[in-house]
Amino acid sequence: MTETVQPQTNVLESAVDMVRDAETIGIVAHVNPDADALGSILGLTLGLEAIGKRVVSALSDPVPEYARFLAGTERITSDLPDQPLDLYIFADSAEIHRVGEIYVSDPSRFEPSRILNIDHHRTNPAYGRVNYIDPGASSTSEMVFRLIQSLGAEIDRDTATALLFGIVGDTGSFRNGATTPGSLDVSAQLVARGADIQRIAFHLFESKTFAAARLWGRVLSTIELDAERGIVFAFLTQVMLAEEGATIDETEGIVEYLRGITEAEVVLLLRETEDGNVRVSMRSRPAVDVSAIAKALDGGGHRQAAGCTIPGTFETAKTALVETFDRLNPR
Repeated sequence: MTETVQPQTNVLESAVDMVRDAETIGIVAHVNPDADALGSILGLTLGLEAIGKRVVSALSDPVPEYARFLAGTERITSDLPDQPLDLYIFADSAEIHRVGEIYVSDPSRFEPSRILNIDHHRTNPAYGRVNYIDPGASSTSEMVFRLIQSLGAEIDRDTATALLFGIVGDTGSFRNGATTPGSLDVSAQLVARGADIQRIAFHLFESKTFAAARLWGRVLSTIELDAERGIVFAFLTQVMLAEEGATIDETEGIVEYLRGITEAEVVLLLRETEDGNVRVSMRSRPAVDVSAIAKALDGGGHRQAAGCTIPGTFETAKTALVETFDRLNPR
């Protein structure tokens, strides 16, 4: 069973020392990168380069289209160099295998003695030499701000925009339970440094192609309400994607939109993957912990925003989700 990690208030100094001692640094984040994964990896890359570090950043999955306006996304690669680097920073990755193919293809290159683990998920098992983990933080991007500020790095407009992108994403534009005095304070400092809050909001919550708008309509037409449990289900197939000419990235925001349904305590968006499995995005009201549901199904996330992948069909996934919900939320 994964150990729950409590906030560590004395580890930031150790993280700073570890970074200062390294000249070459590889930075990775989790698969299916969200705004916080992208904000933290880009904020680290730009911030550490500002103090003269040689940095390579990599993701196992492509950068989503909605995030490509951020400076530095064009430099994110799909793998790290074969030769060992002085330090590897794992950002926003609650489990080491969540980094995906970059880690799974060659775990031996990641010696634990060279891993700095930066994360805000409470279930992180502390797999690095130094584990800068703070479940009280709104996001990993908020923590990265504190790290690079402690290093004395210049936080310019591009770095500030990347970090605020991550914070705004994980707080749902300061609307969910991740919004804290700390997140608001850091966000104010980032705006003061030039972070483009209007551009962030547009790309995260408003921008969509005509094809994406049509796709949203088709997904919304599939919604089902389990009134007894307060669950709203929505479904997205590969056929829908192909027929509308949209991409999976363009479904970002649907599940947040559905959370506004008054009868919904939980919203579950089931997306068919190319390999025939089902990727589930979960959102909830404060009373329901969807991270517990996701974790029980080999996923993870936060109390009100989580996800997992379930092998099989929509019906198989729906059955597994309902059974897990009932087991964890007895009536």
